[in-house]
Amino acid sequence: MKRKMLLLTLAIPVLLSQNAQAQTSSRLIAQAHWSSNGATLNANDSTAYSYSNGRGGDLNHLLKYDQSTNWIVDTGVYNNNYYYLQSFDANNNLLSTITQYWNGTAWVNWTNVLYTYNSNNTKATAIYQSWGGASWVNNSQDVYSYNTTNQLFSDQNNVWNGLSMTFTPNTLKIYTYDASSNLISEVDQQYSTGSGWTYTNEALYTYSGTELLTSTYNSWSGSAWVSNYMYTNSYDTSGDLLTNLYQTYSGTAWVNQSLKVFSNFTATGSNLAQTETDQTWDTTGSGSWSNVNQYTYSYNSYGQMTSSIGESWNVGVGWEFASGDPAAFYYYQTYSTINTGVKTVVNNAGNVNIYPVPAQNILNIDLTWAQAQTATIAIYDMNGRQINTLNVPMGTQYHGAVSVNNLADGMYVVRIDGTQGQIVKQIVVAH
Repeated sequence: MKRKMLLLTLAIPVLLSQNAQAQTSSRLIAQAHWSSNGATLNANDSTAYSYSNGRGGDLNHLLKYDQSTNWIVDTGVYNNNYYYLQSFDANNNLLSTITQYWNGTAWVNWTNVLYTYNSNNTKATAIYQSWGGASWVNNSQDVYSYNTTNQLFSDQNNVWNGLSMTFTPNTLKIYTYDASSNLISEVDQQYSTGSGWTYTNEALYTYSGTELLTSTYNSWSGSAWVSNYMYTNSYDTSGDLLTNLYQTYSGTAWVNQSLKVFSNFTATGSNLAQTETDQTWDTTGSGSWSNVNQYTYSYNSYGQMTSSIGESWNVGVGWEFASGDPAAFYYYQTYSTINTGVKTVVNNAGNVNIYPVPAQNILNIDLTWAQAQTATIAIYDMNGRQINTLNVPMGTQYHGAVSVNNLADGMYVVRIDGTQGQIVKQIVVAH
């Protein structure tokens, strides 16, 4: 089978001034998802992130970006999909996340999450809102409490009552820990008027030291806990996760369902597997494991995943791309963790109109800032190479025109860095 791989690289390089005190880290700045049609990988969507104030994040940590844009692909064309805006307090705690969607001509408010924190800088509440057309409308709320060692003890979800204009109880999660601070149980409850709190589900965890061995999930029958399904992990002597077994409970015994096998680690004890093989249980005869999918992973020097490529098992042939096999690519930027003093991007920082779409000869850029400022406009190709740059003088309005006659047909990124805000857009050049 012919294998052709197309890489969408949204990496936007930024030069950072480092000093002896600054710590250098790596943060996710773009990701792109693809799927195979059996012969080629075709783009599904891509997302770009921009940061300030020494913040970052990756696939395993909270992404503390200022703004993010998601594009979805339709018949080979990247179209606006979602736009995200985040704000932070002086301690770099996330205060709000606004999600907007593209209605065909403009970004429209959709959802908002507001966060508060206690004196220990741990999350105290999260309020979920939706856009009512003129203002944000409350939907639900999570209230968090902690034990004496500052571990999460409970998470109570409340729903908004528009008649009483108050939050009313909905669900409750209670967490318990062992003497080594490992989470050993999560008990879920549902609230109903008249009967109060009743059990619904629970999760039980066992460990060997700090390594998670089993995760068992049960449901409440009304009088007792009933086993549903379980995950069991195995490790090598260096602590690398080797297998993850999924089983369901038949009522009398645990029944094999699927197995993930991890191998080819980047280094001993890294727990960064470069190969994952997924198998299902074949009940024929005495039973055996059958290959289904295989994923190949790559990482950067910070241990952050840079690619994930899936293939399907073809009996008699081996691993090959089949229709629907996924691929994902992740791009990072090194940065100083010291607060840079750059202001957090807000939703009224600025707007830009870039036209025509697609651009043939000349690309017009109309920029409007909420506050007067200077800026730099840079154009990058999809391999992260800077193609052109413009310096924008102090002001709130700017019009620029750039020749694209020397650019090959394809996708490009326009990044506008102002002293008070930042805007990132994708463009198309087609001669």
